[in-house]
Amino acid sequence: MKKLFLILISVATMSAFVSCDDKPVTADKLPSKAKTFLKTYFSGIDILSVIRDEDGVYDVDLVDGTEVDFRSNGNWKKVDCHGRLMPTGFFPANIVTYVATNCPGQYIEEIEFENNRYKVGLSDESGWETDADLLFDKNGNFIVLDD
Repeated sequence: MKKLFLILISVATMSAFVSCDDKPVTADKLPSKAKTFLKTYFSGIDILSVIRDEDGVYDVDLVDGTEVDFRSNGNWKKVDCHGRLMPTGFFPANIVTYVATNCPGQYIEEIEFENNRYKVGLSDESGWETDADLLFDKNGNFIVLDD
């Protein structure tokens, strides 16, 4: 009952901030690739809300606070775990290796794939997000630290 109340309050609050061109949709309207992605990497975490924006991007909020954006074809665009450790396996493994080797005490909590590049946000062991992002090419090779 408490979980249902939280979901209803969250949906009502979010609907106040949704633009006219953004439309709440049910999770069953997500492309099959998006559903498979969520089932694979966020199994057991319920979907709180799904908003489809004017560009066809699906903004999915999970009950644990994670946000996942999907393109209209169902491919992931951005994953933000807001200070929590992110699951791996859906982006190049050498990004994980680079962070483990070169950023001791930090872990990936946000990743975005745009323009054939990965933009990676880190958090430290206390869950605080760092200010700088790491940029990697489409193969996961480090490019630059983006302040």
